[in-house]
Amino acid sequence: MYWAKDWSLQRRGFVSLKIPKQVLSIGIVCLLLSACSATRTSLIDIKATIEPSSAEKAYKAIVMTLLDKGFDLKMNDRDLRVATTEYKKYTSAGVWPPFDFYLQLKAVVRDTQDGKYQIALTPKIKEQNRINASAFTEHAVIIYSEKEQKEDYATKSGGGKAMLEGQLLFLSIVQSIADALSLPADQFKQNLEQTEVVGM
Repeated sequence: MYWAKDWSLQRRGFVSLKIPKQVLSIGIVCLLLSACSATRTSLIDIKATIEPSSAEKAYKAIVMTLLDKGFDLKMNDRDLRVATTEYKKYTSAGVWPPFDFYLQLKAVVRDTQDGKYQIALTPKIKEQNRINASAFTEHAVIIYSEKEQKEDYATKSGGGKAMLEGQLLFLSIVQSIADALSLPADQFKQNLEQTEVVGM
């Protein structure tokens, strides 16, 4: 009889401990989800206004810069002054499953209503699951501020670090184009928007 009573107490104790563990698990999951989700700044495109006489020179400088950076051209229409690159792999993330990261650019030199011409550079990132080729996402480049680059842990590893590398690669392309055309960097205006992301 004593044994049966003791067993009953053990069972009641086990049940009473199980509930707090469940609550704790839910709390941990909520904490992880909130920690992984963040509002980031996405770069939609970069534009610069130039004189009509510089349009042809600008397009040639863009194409040469893309080729010098190792990009293959998917489209190169000299009449319309539109160029699009193939996706170029620029880094991998050592996570599971492993992901490869690619950058693609579209460049357009076109006339505007005020009689000027405009350079428009649109970057796109592709995250490719190396294990499953059909599992990938495409999105705008994430732009981290100088403070985020120094202090945000997300930029130190994984997807966040890969996004930062994509940002720096794209901005280096913009700088090379600006240098080739003798344009100040601040002449290239960034079109930005806020985006909710996970793990970056």
